[in-house]
Amino acid sequence: MSDTTAGAVDRRRVTIAQVAKRAGVSTSAVSHVFNGRPNVSAATAARIRKAADDLNWRPNLASRKLSGSAGRSLGLVLARSRDTFQRDPFTMRLIAGLTEPLAAIGWSLSLTLVRAEDEAEVYRQWWTEQRVDGFLLVDVRTDDPRVSLLQHLSAPAVMLGAPVPGSTIPAVTVGDADATGALLDHLDGLGHRRIARVGDGPSLAHTGARDARFTAAARARGIDAIVLAWRADAEDPVADLLGRLDGATAIVLDGEAIAAEVIAHAPELGVRVPDDLSVVAWEDSWVSSIVRPTLTALDAPVEESARTAVALVERLVRGEDVSDAEVSGRALHVRGSSWRAPTTGRPTPHAPTAPTEGDR
Repeated sequence: MSDTTAGAVDRRRVTIAQVAKRAGVSTSAVSHVFNGRPNVSAATAARIRKAADDLNWRPNLASRKLSGSAGRSLGLVLARSRDTFQRDPFTMRLIAGLTEPLAAIGWSLSLTLVRAEDEAEVYRQWWTEQRVDGFLLVDVRTDDPRVSLLQHLSAPAVMLGAPVPGSTIPAVTVGDADATGALLDHLDGLGHRRIARVGDGPSLAHTGARDARFTAAARARGIDAIVLAWRADAEDPVADLLGRLDGATAIVLDGEAIAAEVIAHAPELGVRVPDDLSVVAWEDSWVSSIVRPTLTALDAPVEESARTAVALVERLVRGEDVSDAEVSGRALHVRGSSWRAPTTGRPTPHAPTAPTEGDR
């Protein structure tokens, strides 16, 4: 008995010709629709996609690669540690923010974590093997070798964050001028006249841009601003930071995870938040609501940045000219970690004491 007799399942693959026949079009029209070419009417494209759905058909990736078409995928290579997704809420928001706009254009996300020394090779391999159509760069450094590499490969790419001087890769930036002013006005209104900005990545391009914007805005308001680096390799990073504040009564940290660490540990060192020290984070996430006191933070338009970056990469792949884009600024969410500046000065931090018998 034949496999195609009644009751049996036809396991042969559906072909593009069958889809074309069902939709009443040519095979080239089907190919054009699934390769994103604009020379098919919307009504015809919808009929073709419905026919493909009815037959459970999609283009064969291997065939598309052999024909010179890439995998319709956006490459995101992160030189991060394995606990990135546990410690960095921003990365999870970014990935979630990329899924919807990519799905809308029929692309996928190719994501990997690599060691810093392997980063360049992954970019080169993914592009030469046609695994991706373009790249999204995050954590861009001031002297980033990826920029020259992708320019050399002529690979479409967009970066998130401050643009790199001399680079032809377009950047998606956040309009943070108003957010910086709103943050400083908030702290100034609480009586803070010496404020520290704490960056956690001195080599990152956006860190320098934030430092310059912060100090200029503080100077315009007559606020004494200092810029410090978070030393993650210190024996006690929080104690190290508190020991370098030099009289600052408020601090603004780049990440909410670090800010939460300060809020949790500072009282053990004799510095109460927010009574002695106000703490603000430059990024906002669910972390801000679970610490006590809750964390005053600036909420970045991560999802808008993701949508904009996807749109720019797609345009680059189509051969269009693309320039830098700016998305809306951060919104300040005032919570419990920022309060009036202490009138008697901030106490000097000390080493935590061992708990007494009654504390155990």
